[in-house]
Amino acid sequence: MTRDPTQRLEPMYPDVLGAITGGTRISMDKLQCALGVFPRRTYINQPVEIILILQNMVDQNMQLKVGIQLPTQDRKGGPVVMDTPKKMVTLGLRPGEVGVLRMPVIPLPPTQPGTGFPVRVAVRYRTPAEGRAVRPPTGGAPPTVLSISAFKLQALREVEFSAHTWNKSAEIMTTYFDIAPKRVPLSQQNLQARYESLWTHEEMEEERELVRARIPDAIRISAGLTRSAVLRPITHAVEERFADRGIPLHPGEALAIAKMITYTLDEGLELEPGFDVQESRWFQTLCQVLAHDPDLELADRGELAVHYLFEAALFDAIILGFSVIEPKVNEDLGDYAERVSYANRLLTWLAGEGEPDLVYAYLPLVMGGLVVNLFVTLKDDNPWTMLYDLREAYRGRIRLVTGETAAVIKMMARLLDEAEEALKRSRIARP
Repeated sequence: MTRDPTQRLEPMYPDVLGAITGGTRISMDKLQCALGVFPRRTYINQPVEIILILQNMVDQNMQLKVGIQLPTQDRKGGPVVMDTPKKMVTLGLRPGEVGVLRMPVIPLPPTQPGTGFPVRVAVRYRTPAEGRAVRPPTGGAPPTVLSISAFKLQALREVEFSAHTWNKSAEIMTTYFDIAPKRVPLSQQNLQARYESLWTHEEMEEERELVRARIPDAIRISAGLTRSAVLRPITHAVEERFADRGIPLHPGEALAIAKMITYTLDEGLELEPGFDVQESRWFQTLCQVLAHDPDLELADRGELAVHYLFEAALFDAIILGFSVIEPKVNEDLGDYAERVSYANRLLTWLAGEGEPDLVYAYLPLVMGGLVVNLFVTLKDDNPWTMLYDLREAYRGRIRLVTGETAAVIKMMARLLDEAEEALKRSRIARP
């Protein structure tokens, strides 16, 4: 008996932080933050608020300590006096909770006017257990339900958030504000740090209902995510995103990764055993973005794939990629849990954490793209061209890599030979 598709839908928690900051974020494994100040320009004796958005990424309670460090000198060496009610704030986040911490700071005499006064904020957290990720490292789909009013949400969106870290430590962030040459009377207002919850897991049930209602629309739209609609825009996106993170790709490598992602969106989850389109992360993300903005139903399919589904489809492509290359390599590629962990590491790197590693490109994405090369072709696309380009890339890469990376790249040799034999059997003419 076929299960009700609505019962299979278990979307990830929405990216509330990204909906506020426009994507600006600092990732610390299980916690994501963004730091801002409002207003950006103040006067002596007039407070500003240091605003910290906190997004719990796991299904565990989280205890946090937030410390604030204020400047004591200006750029000319003059004294700076600033006051804040608390230099250290302790608070807790529930599983998956997102909230905003506001910490007032007031510049006092003899501080002189100037620009770019730095405020450093240090964040430490702990959870009782490792926990399960409830949001993808790149953030995910926007929220449809929030605990705050539209007015408060708009006020937060007007804050200029930054992702400045201090001394390359993600745990210490910096924001800046200016002091104008004017002094106002010292206010007697009661300044105190305030925390407000923006989203909790209680909102998820309503979120699920709204998302489930979009399943029929998502099924209809997903039929349009064909290779002719998405392969080229995804190829450009792959080139840009890997280059931005320090891994410039050869043309064949970029196309192979794009083909693996396109196969995942087009028909791969239907053709490969053990997979289900409606249980994929990209399909559930599609339901979420449609619940958030129904007008996206009219969006160009390539644009939809690149701007809203890319990270989710990449996650699914990694899991599917391991499956398609496993029968062709004599290597232990790990169990499902290990593959999910690897996919999350790759996405975390793509989101800005960690150092470049060529393995991220090849295992299993380039390799998987080589395996499905024949199945993902356009009218003007000769699969021999990608094979030639990948052989050239392989020869260049293998000379420069060592250790584990070299072992992974060497796995390509057999796949290249098998792919060439498959193309010969297909009788596709060489270009």
